[in-house]
Amino acid sequence: MPKHSRDENAAASDEAHDSSSAKAMKSTSACEYCDKKFTTRGMSLHQKKCVKKQAHDKAAAKKTRFYKFSILNGAVHEEILSFLSNQTLTKMQMITGDRYQQCEPELARYCCKCENDNPSIIEKQVAKDNYGMREKDFSDMLGRGESYDREKLENYMIKSYGSKMGWLRYLAKRNKRKTKAQATRKRNEEETDAFLKSLAPGFAPYVWSIGFKKTDQELLRQSSQRFVALKSKLDERGLHLPASSTLCSDFITAGVGNIDDVVRDTGSVVSRN
Repeated sequence: MPKHSRDENAAASDEAHDSSSAKAMKSTSACEYCDKKFTTRGMSLHQKKCVKKQAHDKAAAKKTRFYKFSILNGAVHEEILSFLSNQTLTKMQMITGDRYQQCEPELARYCCKCENDNPSIIEKQVAKDNYGMREKDFSDMLGRGESYDREKLENYMIKSYGSKMGWLRYLAKRNKRKTKAQATRKRNEEETDAFLKSLAPGFAPYVWSIGFKKTDQELLRQSSQRFVALKSKLDERGLHLPASSTLCSDFITAGVGNIDDVVRDTGSVVSRN
């Protein structure tokens, strides 16, 4: 083989080797989201379509951001907070996660969204339905023959409770007591109903039908026993226990009268009808 042919082949081989080495030397890195490896150019193209990166970006966008205000002087900070309305302080607590001593978030629901701690009251009916005002309150607020308006309400708040916020505190306290009393009453009713159902069959529906409201368990237990005894006596004579009979209800609930007399008189009433 001629010498120049061998030289050309050697040169071509060296060139191919250099090209392969250059490709191998190109740097690669792993995607921080899916760990797949790409060159620098390939990485930028990949991350535009990387499913895991897209999911990460969406999750990051949904995260709540919390802000802290860097005020080194505590006295200055307190002074600034004193200028803010309760509505504003409530929102700041929600945003920053801090707690401010002068903030009363439970009052925020009574106010409109104007940031001035004004009760959201336009009409008299709103004051009654949403704020628990009574007719007595309106009588105290309005003179004879005067009609309701917002300005008179604000004057009444300030005169009676020192400020609009003072009035809101009073309303919140009263409504809290009312809500607590309603919850207690409901719980007692549920406990009484459950106890009634544990007594004689048919006793609970009878008690509900006559409107008997006593909750003392010993009294109800005794009433249940009288209910069973009277119903048994009436059944023997082919009579039903009428819910409308005060004679029967007085005997069952309070033990008034003699059972035989009650049965006889009930039978007489039924036969006349």
